Amino acid sequence: MTGKELEKKERKISNTDKIFRRISSIEDNIFDKSTNVENIYEKISTIKEPSITRYELDIPTFAPVYLTYKAYKRMIGYAIRYANDHLESRKWKEVYGVLIGALRENSFVIVKDAIPVCVGGRSGVELEPIHYADLSEIDASVFERAIEDGNTDFIVGWWHTHPGFGFFFSGTDRITQLGYQGPNPFAVGLIFDHCQKQAGSLGVAALRLKNPERGTLSKHIIVNLSYDMGTKTMNQKINKVIEKIQKNMDKVLKELNYIRNVLDKKLLTNLEKKYGLLLLLEKDMAVMENEDVGEGGEYVWGFGFRKATYRKPRFRRRIEIEIEKSKEIFVEKKIVNSQQKIKNMLLKPNKLYYRIIENFIKRIDVINPYYDYLDADERKIIENFGRRLNNYYEILDHFNNEVASMSQQDVNNV
Repeated sequence: MTGKELEKKERKISNTDKIFRRISSIEDNIFDKSTNVENIYEKISTIKEPSITRYELDIPTFAPVYLTYKAYKRMIGYAIRYANDHLESRKWKEVYGVLIGALRENSFVIVKDAIPVCVGGRSGVELEPIHYADLSEIDASVFERAIEDGNTDFIVGWWHTHPGFGFFFSGTDRITQLGYQGPNPFAVGLIFDHCQKQAGSLGVAALRLKNPERGTLSKHIIVNLSYDMGTKTMNQKINKVIEKIQKNMDKVLKELNYIRNVLDKKLLTNLEKKYGLLLLLEKDMAVMENEDVGEGGEYVWGFGFRKATYRKPRFRRRIEIEIEKSKEIFVEKKIVNSQQKIKNMLLKPNKLYYRIIENFIKRIDVINPYYDYLDADERKIIENFGRRLNNYYEILDHFNNEVASMSQQDVNNV
């Protein structure tokens, strides 16, 4: 929809236009400097909406959206990696993400965060099955954090980029928007086009479907979008961020590849192979309803029940056998010898583990300032490696503590 068409439609919708004008009239006072979300709500909540009777308007469809600098920065920081003025237009790619925020008094939406999910091609983003799993994890994480923090944050919509295409919903976009706006009439879709980003514009627009009940035949509308600081200030700040991202992102991606290909696939894998402590999956077999699962197995949901059986690595069994033997020794000298033997067995895995962890910390120090601009696949590299490393450490630390406490306890029993 062009600007002229939008102006014509807003003139027809007089009452809604009044709301937007009244909100805009105080924007300079509210958004000329960085303001926290609660202060925005406190000021906006004083505005009373006139009764709307003309055309029987659906308020959620036209509800204004307030975009925080934090969300805008994260959205643009990821988008600019794949479409910018320094990159040939034929190499531009669209990106996709989700919006986290809150609904206030059923009157406006606050977007507090914009989480990058994945990158697509020149004219669209196609989600893989793994990305739907990522979205489910994000949803669960937002819900858990909302409970912990006592807020009402949830996924309020989605965002994607139209590099050089402008602000509209394609057929695929309408399907995606229906998925959000169907269960939540206030759900919004933000579109960023870096070609539209100029001195007086942030290059972003907020869209909804006008008649979602019509499905893919519904037309889109552009709704009122405001920010928690002035456009000029946001542009100045974001330009500095963009400059840093373009300067350092290659280094960040290099460190990510090092974590995946060297620390994870080589060093940690070799550590687990030579000095294995984590349980190993031995078999995964189907279990009939009348079959006994047995000890050590656990059910995994799939096409019916499945039984996963694990075994302890040889190195871990050796350590546990030595610890059990030491508990049966009642001669002080033999206790010390047994303790020293276990210490020697744990010496190399401890050295290798701490060498890996020191290496990992160095990489994270480089990545951390730009972590917000990584997508789900890139974040998984760090999360999965960190999880594996932590699982190994928990068992290693348990054995270290066993050895440390073993001698004194056994000597007291002599």
